Amino acid sequence: MQENEIIGEQENTAPDENGGAEQDEKLYSQSELDQRVNAECEQLRKKLADTEKLAAMSEKERADHRRTVREKELAEREAAVAKRELIADAAERLAEAGLPKQLAACLNYSGREECEQSLEAVAQAFESAVTGAVNRRFKGNVPKFAGSGPKDAFLDGLGM
Repeated sequence: MQENEIIGEQENTAPDENGGAEQDEKLYSQSELDQRVNAECEQLRKKLADTEKLAAMSEKERADHRRTVREKELAEREAAVAKRELIADAAERLAEAGLPKQLAACLNYSGREECEQSLEAVAQAFESAVTGAVNRRFKGNVPKFAGSGPKDAFLDGLGM
């Protein structure tokens, strides 16, 4: 087949109000299909290799392997929960400090200490940026005093 040939795949076939089937098509090029098929094949090869390894192991080795896999999965879940807690704590601290919640995207969530340090750095940077913008905004022309400008005829008439 040609590289630029488009192949269709049907998705979400549901009856429409006229009783016919409404079809949403998603089109893939041949290279995209090849990539998807190769990725699936690679996953299946890895599964087969793991299965063959398990079959070659003794009962004790299999039990150790399963325990190691469970411990690894548990550690990953614990890390995900810890990260969610850090995100929630950071959002709460930003709100308490009167800072926008969007700043939470700029923080480092690799650990509690790193999160604290990045939170302080982002808060300082935000505060200095706001202060600088406010100072620039209020900085303007110095008002002229009565003695430094041209004479006003009206004020002269009043004797001022």
